[in-house]
Amino acid sequence: MRKTYQELEFKDAFMFAAVMSDAESCRGVLERILGIPIRKVMVHAEHVLFVNPETRGVRLDVYADDEHGTVYNVEMQTTDNKNLPKRSRYYQGQMDMTALKTGKDFARLPQSIVIFICTFDPFGRERYRYTFVETCREDGELLEDGTCKIFLNTKGKIETGIGQELVRFLKWIGEPDVGKEKEENDLLITKLRTQITDLKKNRGMEENYMLFGEMLDEERRQGQKEGLQQGKMDILLKLLQEHKIDVKTAASIMGMNEDEFAKAVKECQEV
Repeated sequence: MRKTYQELEFKDAFMFAAVMSDAESCRGVLERILGIPIRKVMVHAEHVLFVNPETRGVRLDVYADDEHGTVYNVEMQTTDNKNLPKRSRYYQGQMDMTALKTGKDFARLPQSIVIFICTFDPFGRERYRYTFVETCREDGELLEDGTCKIFLNTKGKIETGIGQELVRFLKWIGEPDVGKEKEENDLLITKLRTQITDLKKNRGMEENYMLFGEMLDEERRQGQKEGLQQGKMDILLKLLQEHKIDVKTAASIMGMNEDEFAKAVKECQEV
């Protein structure tokens, strides 16, 4: 059951993206995660709601850069699909392609940081933060290709090497109603709480959330439809291989002519 708009928390993808669309909030969150001061952040609103025209996939993330040209892609994750390492690689590639489209050559590719904030432990090692950079396997030297991937875990236990401010922030994301007395003096958390309250009063944002839900439902229906079609195709291919059906009949069952069916068979075999 999908939450109502009024039930949304910072860890919910839609509210996260809405809050992080504000440059000051985004800057504060990045400073907390990275532990460094950032003077200015520019959030690219056109990247917040991303609809892939080829796959019709919908995702909510935040794409921003700072005064030094470093680019960031930040996404909230509440479901462990076991694919975050590969997704981080894909996102980093997308960021590079975006930079290259602006006319930069490889030597001028910006520093890029992909950040996943997870409400689960993505690697099962009880750390609040996992940071990955490219290194040489033989001697451990840094490649210095300008890329970094950070995975945050709201359910961490090992606090070694990270500040208490980040621990408090991650605990708040995971359980926003626990430990409020400790968070009252945390200016970032207070700011985010206020912003969420204000956003929930925004009728336009509530309508956008309803539209987002409809897009997700359509994506799910499309996936189910494609799954059924694939299952039907698999059965027909098996029957063809066993010479229990001819191509014309199989094409008719799929609602295709023979040329279209042949093309579909070829695509299945290439997957």
